[in-house]
Amino acid sequence: MIWLAIDPGLTTGWATYNDRTEEFASGEVRGRHEFFRWLHDEQGFRDTFGRTPNHVIIERWDVRKDTFGKSAQEDARYIIGAVEYLCWRIDLPYHEQRPGEAKKFSTNDKLRSLCWYTGGYGHGDDAARHLLVALAKARTPAILEALT
Repeated sequence: MIWLAIDPGLTTGWATYNDRTEEFASGEVRGRHEFFRWLHDEQGFRDTFGRTPNHVIIERWDVRKDTFGKSAQEDARYIIGAVEYLCWRIDLPYHEQRPGEAKKFSTNDKLRSLCWYTGGYGHGDDAARHLLVALAKARTPAILEALT
């Protein structure tokens, strides 16, 4: 199965994993319109290897009273809505995860042990963190073996 994880925001991180071949890729796209172009160019959720994912995981974005004091950008909510709609439209499983869950479980050391850590601005790494949580919850053998 192919998994796609998305960390939405002004710069959106993405990560894909094929649990049959153990191929992993990650990256980031700046701006929601660029992200929408990326989705279009990838032909509606085709990953960097040209295949459509079986699962989509996205970071949940909650609006709180201090949300816009921290960041005035609204790209995350548009991206989440578009992704949820596209998943519904083509009948893909769609899951939201809280940021804290990914950060607590998917440490930099765990990403490094899988050779998934890229550093830099970290948006691709944040998507990889969500991906790792989902794969661990699914009890993906190669992931569980690599983490033990």
